[in-house]
Amino acid sequence: MNSLLGLRDRLTAASPAARTNMLVESILRALCDELGVDESELHPRSRFEHLGVDSKRALEFKELLEEELGCPLRTTLLFDYPSPESLAAYVVSVAFGDTEGDARASGEEAIRAPQDDGAPASLESIEEQLRKKLEKYEA
Repeated sequence: MNSLLGLRDRLTAASPAARTNMLVESILRALCDELGVDESELHPRSRFEHLGVDSKRALEFKELLEEELGCPLRTTLLFDYPSPESLAAYVVSVAFGDTEGDARASGEEAIRAPQDDGAPASLESIEEQLRKKLEKYEA
């Protein structure tokens, strides 16, 4: 995924309006390299799961983005933001505080686990639920 090397510097030099599109292009190039597919097979709204990105690759990709951008990202990143477009918008908003990227991420297909009242669950409550379920396997 050499196409992500120096990503923070390239995005910092770009205007805030151009950052999301630049990151989408970098993500698509990285996916082409990683998955061995032609760029014409990918689209900014392609779903990672349909492209063959499994949980191991999703975690590796998240860690690479963290390393290149110098900011922490959620473990479920590629599942919460399941396309290059939604992922880029969210990551730009986190890494640079760009509200335009944040608005695009919230308007996109971000997956949220519903609570009983239908409101989006917080990351903490989802992690707590997962922790409780996993505790029975630790014995």
